[in-house]
Amino acid sequence: MSEYHAQKTQFKDGACLVDALKEQGYSEVEVHEVATQLFDWHGHTTRYLDPNGDKANIIVRRHIVGGAANDLGFKKMADGTYEAIVSQYDSHKHNAQWFKGLKKSYVEKVDHKTAAKNGLKFLGRKIVNGRVQLQFLDPRAN
Repeated sequence: MSEYHAQKTQFKDGACLVDALKEQGYSEVEVHEVATQLFDWHGHTTRYLDPNGDKANIIVRRHIVGGAANDLGFKKMADGTYEAIVSQYDSHKHNAQWFKGLKKSYVEKVDHKTAAKNGLKFLGRKIVNGRVQLQFLDPRAN
């Protein structure tokens, strides 16, 4: 048995979350306006978190996660954040370190998107004192 557990996140931008998941190596990520059923490694529907079926809006299917994995999901909550839905079995892969990398990638995607909306041009990325710094140029500045 590998029941699902929900984990609160700060992710709010679905498109940036999808891009961050792809950067983590998941080539196929499903996006659903209406939350869709998650499946266990046998392909059976699950009902660990919801008696009507565990569902998510952003899904990495088990065959993409790899091995004898279950689906990985992110469900949009009423406050606009996405709640991660990870099976107990897959929590060794999708652990705190993995989520740290996902968050780092997500934040970069959000920063790029925000900068572009504000007319900034991305110049590059460098590491200063062990921290990533994104560099942008404002073409409107003199």
